[in-house]
Amino acid sequence: MAKKQSRKRTVVGSPLTLELLHELAVVSQFPPVSEDFDPKGDWVNTYRIWTCHGYRESGNQDVGLLTIQRITQSEDSFTLKVRRHVVQVDGLVNVIEATIKCRNNPLACPIRWEISSRFLGPDNKPLPELAHKETGRAPEAVDESTADWCLFEAAQRLAFDEQTSLRFDLLEGLTLAKPDQHLDYRGAHQVKIGRKYVRMHCFQQLGHGILPYEYWLNESHRLLAAISLHKAYILDEQAEEIVRRRTDQLRQSYQRGKSRKGKSQ
Repeated sequence: MAKKQSRKRTVVGSPLTLELLHELAVVSQFPPVSEDFDPKGDWVNTYRIWTCHGYRESGNQDVGLLTIQRITQSEDSFTLKVRRHVVQVDGLVNVIEATIKCRNNPLACPIRWEISSRFLGPDNKPLPELAHKETGRAPEAVDESTADWCLFEAAQRLAFDEQTSLRFDLLEGLTLAKPDQHLDYRGAHQVKIGRKYVRMHCFQQLGHGILPYEYWLNESHRLLAAISLHKAYILDEQAEEIVRRRTDQLRQSYQRGKSRKGKSQ
């Protein structure tokens, strides 16, 4: 009997970059530079969350989305509305929502916040036993601590200047402390996306207990992508629809498997 040939898989072999995301057909283009975008004003950015399992041909997928809305309140503060929607095995969905009042300073330091986590099963019904809510408040006049979602906002207001460098402690997911972080400007780059070169600016985050992150912005100061070793947040107007289709596919597969199992018993 002839041996079944295994499908060839090519190891990626390097951390993700914007060019690599294009090679893997994850990014074909970014929204154009817009004079109407004001990072200090009111806006909504929605990011598609994409992960790489280490191979070019398979195992890479869109796993969710992150939406961040900025609402101006005063000269001293603003509010961020955050929603993170992640699709897991069999179409199980985790939805995290947060409302964060932030100082209008370079780090968008949280003042107080409310955060909730809930799960929806493969049948799209809530799983109340897995739901959780909590509130938090930062100590008075803390200007050297921020949260990971706040950095998505803060990066857009930073100067494209070699002298831009921030030191801070990180509250990951508004729950887990990660001290001794720094965010530094790494210059302007001509990034090839398809046949075009796009001028983009990079900030890099390094620190204890995290994977390195790169924040890529266009000339409008709009954050187009945040990339770590194997994960990318990509600004995408179609993110909601892409994740909805992914969720439907997983749930349909789960139901088919459940049906076959029932017939075999």
